[in-house]
Amino acid sequence: MTAQAGGVQLDAHLGRHDVDATDDVADQRLDQTTFTTAQQRGQFSRLVDQRQNVLFVRGRRRCVQQKAGQPRAARPCIYCYTCVSTAYLRQPVRCAVNPDTGFECERSEAAKSLSAPRHVVVIGGGPGGMEAACRLDEAGVKVTLVEAGARLGGTLRFAALAYPPNGDLLDYLIAQIGQSTVDVHCNTPATPDLLRRLAPDAVVVATGARRTMPELPGADLPHVYSGDDLRALMLGDVAGEGARKAGLGTRLAARLGAASGMSANAALIRTATKAWLPLGKRIVILGGELVGVELAEFLAGRGREVTVIEPAPRLGKGLLLVRRMRLLSELKEHGVALQGGVSELAIEPGAVRYKSQDGTVVRVPADHVIVAMGATGDMSLADTLIAQGHRVEVIGDATGVSYIEGVIRGGAEAARRLLGNPPVERAA
Repeated sequence: MTAQAGGVQLDAHLGRHDVDATDDVADQRLDQTTFTTAQQRGQFSRLVDQRQNVLFVRGRRRCVQQKAGQPRAARPCIYCYTCVSTAYLRQPVRCAVNPDTGFECERSEAAKSLSAPRHVVVIGGGPGGMEAACRLDEAGVKVTLVEAGARLGGTLRFAALAYPPNGDLLDYLIAQIGQSTVDVHCNTPATPDLLRRLAPDAVVVATGARRTMPELPGADLPHVYSGDDLRALMLGDVAGEGARKAGLGTRLAARLGAASGMSANAALIRTATKAWLPLGKRIVILGGELVGVELAEFLAGRGREVTVIEPAPRLGKGLLLVRRMRLLSELKEHGVALQGGVSELAIEPGAVRYKSQDGTVVRVPADHVIVAMGATGDMSLADTLIAQGHRVEVIGDATGVSYIEGVIRGGAEAARRLLGNPPVERAA
């Protein structure tokens, strides 16, 4: 296809807004020429939004058609563009937050087999644990959900601060738990004694990843925060390492937020941090995968000068094609410096030093350094439970960092396996 033809095709996509026409648009698969044309004409975001709106219109229409039957609440779109990206990648359509998309028949045919467990304990109240718990509850299984923290949500709570649509998904999942018969126990660590008392037929381990500070020179300096440090500080955990590194005023603010419940309100925190944030003007983020770049977007929106440094040559791992292209482009437009393929990382007082791809040694000034890397799977609890004779399903980041799509899908597939249903065959 010529560039001119790509422009004509792009115009057709940008100029048609009625429902029938947008249905036609969604069914078409554009090639790279259309992408390139959109970028050259400064209309990439408009093109993406047009295709995203198509799917929203379709979903909204289905909800209206099903309203008389009182269906379950519609899952909120988090605008990750997974559905749109599949068209450009020429893959079967799928959704990051609804693993049934494209597999509705398999979902409708699912049923509890005679071998399905009568009682399942789900350990971990993050998105994967909540997804598994709701699906098992819906199938008539007794479910006990235990969460070591004070609230459900896991790392999705912090993700909702950096990227507001994640908060809609969090609210949806918590609402679904509230409408279910799942027995929820927060502030409840999963211990061998607890499991002996609960006597489940099966256990779902959804405890998330292990996050450790990478072995970097200077990682122990007082102006360096791990992702967990920052999350604890923002969510009012005054006992965390992040609070201990902060000043007295920050600790008092965190304590007040925790005591008043304000730290549980993501929208309030997002608004408050536009006026005050316990971080300096110049921020260096080490780690340019999904977490790092979304955090960069959050901080840049609060007036910080942000540099993202990533050892891998390509930034944005964990983001699908369209969302990645759009976010990285917008970060550059907002002055965020993106450096990939670096080596010899070292943190110094007031700076981060690295060697660029061309061998140049670069020193970036930094009032604070946030390390958004070092997460790995954690099978330790699952291995212990298996050794004790429990039937165990391990899902989510406990098996390795899988981001929101992998976490939600893992919860759904674990429920299918426990119910005795065959796995859904998905394209690679």
